[in-house]
Amino acid sequence: MVRRAWVGALVGVAALCMSAPATAQTRLFSDDSELPIIVEGPLNDLVRRAARSTDPFPAVLTIENQRFDMELSARGFSRRTRGICHFPPLRIDLSGPGASRRDTIMQGQNRLKLVTRCRSSATYEQLIVLEYLTYRLYNEITPLSYRVRAVRTTYRDAGGNRREDVQFNFLIEDVDDLASRNRLEAIDVQSGEVPSSQLNPMQASIVGMFQYMIGNLDWDMVQGPPGEECCHNGKLIAANETARQNVMPVPYDFDYSGFVNAPYAVPPEGSPVRQVRQRYYRGLCRFNEHAPAAAEHFRQRRDRLYAVIAAETRLSEDRRAAARQYIEGFFEILDDPQRFQRQVLDNCRR
Repeated sequence: MVRRAWVGALVGVAALCMSAPATAQTRLFSDDSELPIIVEGPLNDLVRRAARSTDPFPAVLTIENQRFDMELSARGFSRRTRGICHFPPLRIDLSGPGASRRDTIMQGQNRLKLVTRCRSSATYEQLIVLEYLTYRLYNEITPLSYRVRAVRTTYRDAGGNRREDVQFNFLIEDVDDLASRNRLEAIDVQSGEVPSSQLNPMQASIVGMFQYMIGNLDWDMVQGPPGEECCHNGKLIAANETARQNVMPVPYDFDYSGFVNAPYAVPPEGSPVRQVRQRYYRGLCRFNEHAPAAAEHFRQRRDRLYAVIAAETRLSEDRRAAARQYIEGFFEILDDPQRFQRQVLDNCRR
């Protein structure tokens, strides 16, 4: 009976992860090559006010010799408000009708998150490459994942009050585009409005297994800060906006993971681990029946994950080796039935 359930779950995982998208990927996220962009605006004012304000500033985005008016604002919370970063994560809100972007690389784009370099150093450049790589790894696991586009951003202050800066950054696909290409829709709900019993069990197991693989504890599939939109570092998508069954969790924001290992990353308060490189499984016990199938799904993609890491030449040789070694540690647990039982299934979250 257990074997039958395991096989059924594995078949379900395969069907879930190989379903054809409803629409083609938008042009911006259909290519993995690094894209040069220019951001011009009152950057000095934006950066100085970021810790206390996310008010937008008028700015200009230049891509492929085409200029797009936009509003640019600081976003996020931890990196923006806790003195962690000298340069905040940004949000791009393109101005004007969508028709003005037709037949350009920005066709179909309106609001985008731009993940920036936290501080000006080679170490922080490597950290943002690792965070970008984390999204790419999850793309190999499931199409129910955010696409990302590497960009080399030149920042120019419109008033000449800040030195020109060039950073490796990346753009994150909008959740509505993610949902659309998977024949689903994003749903907006408050924290706790969708209980875990309404999540798709196979996709929830994949999310829990991925977070365990990268050593991330900074997430939740159904909860967030009280009174705020669900969920903590994740979104929910479903068959339509009102659906409350078979809901798919989609994670994002991996800078607190052990895989990235940022110097500011610490385990959540009350966590049993002392540092983020130490894995601790936070998948829900109610989905344990599907965890072995999720583990097998990852094992089948092991070589693809290693290939993605090997191809990331923006990482130093030492960083690439350390990244692969960290993922190898995950597969050592999956390959050992006793360790998998003890460190995953027996350690689930109730």
